[in-house]
Parts: sequence; C-alpha cells; structure tokens
Amino acid sequence: MTDHINIVVLALALVITFLFRFVALFIFLLVMIKIQKLNFSWLPLVGSAALASLLDMIPFVGHFIAVPVLLLCIWKVTGGELFPDASCTVGLSYAYMRCLGWVLLAYAPAPHLATAHDDLAEDTNAPTVAIVQTTNDVAPADPAPPAPVIPPSGVAAAISVKGISRGVNDSMVTIQYGKKDYIISLGEGTTISTREGPATVRFVKANGNDVTLSIKGQEVAYALK
Repeated sequence: MTDHINIVVLALALVITFLFRFVALFIFLLVMIKIQKLNFSWLPLVGSAALASLLDMIPFVGHFIAVPVLLLCIWKVTGGELFPDASCTVGLSYAYMRCLGWVLLAYAPAPHLATAHDDLAEDTNAPTVAIVQTTNDVAPADPAPPAPVIPPSGVAAAISVKGISRGVNDSMVTIQYGKKDYIISLGEGTTISTREGPATVRFVKANGNDVTLSIKGQEVAYALK
C-alpha cells in the first residue's frame, strides 16, 4: 500500500488550528485590555488577532513574525504606551494561547492525514513466498532466526507511554514515570527524577504506533497500546 496525504483532512486541520488560535488569542487580548482599562475598537482588535493567528501558522518563522506584528497592532488599536501597556497585553495573551494549545495538543486525538491506496501489485494480506533456485549439489540455506527482543530494564522499564499527539508543526508524546506525567516535543528532551538519580529522556521519533525514546543515551522503543 502507498500512503497519500488527504487534502480534505489536511485543510480541515489547518482551519481548526487557525480558528482555535484566533478565538483563544482574541479572548485573552480582550481580557488583558479590560484588566488594564485600555481603549480599543472591536473590528481592529478582531483583525489583529486574526492576522497574528494566521502568521503564527507559518512553519519555523511564524512565531517570530506574529509577536512583533501583534505588538504593533495592539499598540495602535489601544492607543496606549508601547511599554508596558501593549507589550504586557501581547506577551501574556500570546503565552496563554500557546500554553492552552500545548495542553489540548497533548490530550486531543490527532487526525490521520494519510489515506491508504490499494495497489494490485501488492497484497499485504498474502503470505510472502520466497523463490529459491537450487541445484543438486547445494541445499537452500535456512533463514536466520529473528533477533531476540530484549525488554527494557531499570528506568526504561518504569516509563510508560500514555499517548502521542501529532500536530501540524510538531508531535508531542506524554510519558509517565511513577505518578508524574511528562510532555515532550519531538526532538526535545526533559529530565526526570528517578531512584537512580536524574535521567534525561528525549523524544527521538514516532513511527506508526511505535515511539522511540532516548533514555540516558540509549534508545528504547515503546509500542502504543
């Protein structure tokens, strides 16, 4: 089978992401403006939140563009001082919006963007048949036995993967050690406290239902249940 990107699902995911960021950012901006008792107009405030949310969705550089643009827009909309009125409003509102997005990303189900495409030349349900040409003098070699799977031990055995969320820009995995949960972004790591002392855990990769973590420099694969 060959996987193809489902354009409809991808477009729907982008629209939902934009609407969530726009609504959350607009509400937080409105609350901060009300708290500071700043003057504002509704239409420019809605446009500022929409523009910042749209720029924030640009991969890699979107965050660095959205914040300065939003700061200038709020400065003009409220007519207050750039520091601390506009900067405080934008900084706290944007931070609250990003934190809320990370929380929802960790627990919300991720959409499947790939669809399976059947190929007549491939049938995954059919058993694999090996064709071996033999002669009268040479017997076919026996296939090598599969390598034994070594279960994780120590800190790795005490870590369990609770779930994984795949977003538009990045993926995040939720792990549990003891009674505490940790959320790690793809390619990043965190330090957990264990009985053996601090241990560094990095989110290396995610492939289907498998998650690979690097624990104290050793990669360990976990299967999602």
